[in-house]
Amino acid sequence: MSQKQFSVRLFVDQDLKKDLGVALDKPQAHYVATVMRHQAGDRVVLFNGRDGEWLGEIQEARKQTVLIHVQEQLRPQPEAMDLQLWFAPVKKIQNGLIVQKATELGVSALVPVQTQRTNADRLRTDKAYLQAIEAAEQSERLTVPEVREPVRLDTMLKALEPDRQLLFCHERLDGASALEVLQRQGRAQKWAVLVGPEGGFTDEERELIQSCEQAHAISLGPRILRAETAVIASLSLLQAVCGDWN
Repeated sequence: MSQKQFSVRLFVDQDLKKDLGVALDKPQAHYVATVMRHQAGDRVVLFNGRDGEWLGEIQEARKQTVLIHVQEQLRPQPEAMDLQLWFAPVKKIQNGLIVQKATELGVSALVPVQTQRTNADRLRTDKAYLQAIEAAEQSERLTVPEVREPVRLDTMLKALEPDRQLLFCHERLDGASALEVLQRQGRAQKWAVLVGPEGGFTDEERELIQSCEQAHAISLGPRILRAETAVIASLSLLQAVCGDWN
């Protein structure tokens, strides 16, 4: 049975299995009962990031209370790709776009990084997490990426695991193409993609990044891309060459 038969798909932070009851929180209940005008007997799709995707039937629908009976599993929980996005927050609208598109492109963790040209106050992580949930619901993925608090770039680099490969988007790079770099590292199981701030990284930061053994500088072509475009381009390349697209 396909979840595409149903107009409402929700992330819930509750266990899901056959014959369990799920009570939606007030915002979700308002959305289901008032915005979507669902009633008792209508069916919805639920996921929680760990138990797969489930079909549920509404037992009770009021403005602030919606009770759902979990009926059957539609999809089991797959093993998620370990793919982090390290990004320097930019303007609010672009931050929202970065969160949305990174979620759609399979990122498992969103990590705001503080660089010398970053204003970390531009990102509210609580709002970003809600945006990630909405993107996960829309894109039919079975997990919601973790949204972390901002961390200094040098701190992140010091904490980089030895088995995680880091793709560094270098806007002025000449040399090996992104495709060549990814094909050489195609067997890696853990990835992080690093995208810089408006104005780019400083020379000092580039040297610091490239001093990491697992860091691989890639070019995204002859044009200078906006941060949100670089996120989409780099994640798409990685997914196409060695991610879960193939």
